[in-house]
Amino acid sequence: DKSTSSGDSHIIDGTLQLMYNRTLKSHNINLNLSTNVRMTGSSMEYADYRGFPGGDLTSSNYAAEIVDKPTANDSKTHLAGFLLTGNYMWRNMVFADLTGRLDGSSEFGSDRRWSMFWAAGAGVNLHNCGFMKRQDVVSTLKIRGSYGLTGKTNFSQYAARNLYQLETGSWFPTGYGVFLSQMGNPDLKWEKTYQLDYGAELGLWEDRVYIKASMYNQRTVDLITDFALPSSTGFSSYKENMGVVRNVGTEIDVRVRVYQDKDWYVNVFGNFARNRNTVEEISEAMEAYNKRVEEIFSDFDPGSTSDKAYSKPYLKYYEGASMTAIAGMKSLGISPSNGKEIYLKPNGEVTDEWSAEDWTVIGDTAPKGQGSFGFTASYRQWSLFTSFMYRFGGDAYNSTLVDYVENVDLAAENVDRRVLLDRWQKPGDVTTMKDIRDRNITTGATSRFVQKDNTLQFSSVTLSYDFRTALLKKAHISMCRLSLVANDIFYLSSIRRERGLDYPFARTFSFSLNISF
Repeated sequence: DKSTSSGDSHIIDGTLQLMYNRTLKSHNINLNLSTNVRMTGSSMEYADYRGFPGGDLTSSNYAAEIVDKPTANDSKTHLAGFLLTGNYMWRNMVFADLTGRLDGSSEFGSDRRWSMFWAAGAGVNLHNCGFMKRQDVVSTLKIRGSYGLTGKTNFSQYAARNLYQLETGSWFPTGYGVFLSQMGNPDLKWEKTYQLDYGAELGLWEDRVYIKASMYNQRTVDLITDFALPSSTGFSSYKENMGVVRNVGTEIDVRVRVYQDKDWYVNVFGNFARNRNTVEEISEAMEAYNKRVEEIFSDFDPGSTSDKAYSKPYLKYYEGASMTAIAGMKSLGISPSNGKEIYLKPNGEVTDEWSAEDWTVIGDTAPKGQGSFGFTASYRQWSLFTSFMYRFGGDAYNSTLVDYVENVDLAAENVDRRVLLDRWQKPGDVTTMKDIRDRNITTGATSRFVQKDNTLQFSSVTLSYDFRTALLKKAHISMCRLSLVANDIFYLSSIRRERGLDYPFARTFSFSLNISF
């Protein structure tokens, strides 16, 4: 057999700019007007041949047959934009920015290809004010804020168009047949985000201590999602603008130069980030998706099914909840009388029957905070860099605990002591896991297996040595550095994880020697 493929692609990108700069005493003005045109195209042909005589006779004309009919495809996109930006600065203290952009893309519906985006911001460098120059503690003090509208695409090139495909495998009296392969949406438009961003920067003692804090509030409208279609149309979904999502977050960066002299340099750093995501409006597409999730479990019998595919939670959308919420049944624990799980329905009713229709939010994978910290240190030719990563406050669904402890297959899998010691065995037992005799019955998504996901990871360390320049010159070498790098030194977590060859226990070590002449 022999497969051949050929193709080509091209990108044409052109930009025209007109700039104006003017300084009038203490005032500085910058204007920029630009236009951009970008065109992309690609094509590909593919064929599969079979039955070559051997030797060097591998050209396609020597093949006995073509396995399948050759295929070909091509795609093209066009983007045009016009941008106007303006900047103003007064005595390097007060500054302001204004941006306006008009973009048009062939990827959107024929009536919605153009959209206007804009942003405005301002700030003050307080450290350049006269009264701040009479002290030597605060070296940097800056406040800023901005508000604007941005847009984006997150779908395939032709989602807004109906696509037709030739039925090249059959020849009809009138030629090839054609069928509709994709239902497009001519009204598909840009996904837009309104964002308020503000923050401050503070530097002390010539920026030996530097702190930068930012806060943002984003509201995304016309969210592009898959809209469910009736099966009678022949398609399951098409792209539509629906739903409203808000993101509110905080970011903080800190750097401290602990010590510095002619031989030593020690610097520590750290950052923190938090984002809260909320679905403000449930679209019809989101509701249809929720229904499809419930349909997945329509054949699931919680009292007899042993298929582990039903043991994991699925994403569902709820107004007021996060896009990263974990959905499942709210659990009240294992009944000491019979070893069965007790659930709480959304209406407050207590039941021992599991149902996907009674799912609610039982956790959220988004952490309340995450970030990294570490330090850099150097002594003459030696340098050391370390990096730690952390996250806290989020949740995780412990599927390993479900599949390999509560629903373990004793005949085919290794087990640990929890399989026997943490199970209900007789009336009166207070345990966290159901009757061991029901281990072959799949446990549906339940809050009983939602655990806090707090982690601390020593992610990397690098130790390097730079050879002295005086020694290198004799060998006509400008730079020579020897480095040792180690990753995933240790990993601490509030969730018990299975140890094995996979992450996070796959530690790596490497040596490197870099030489420049």
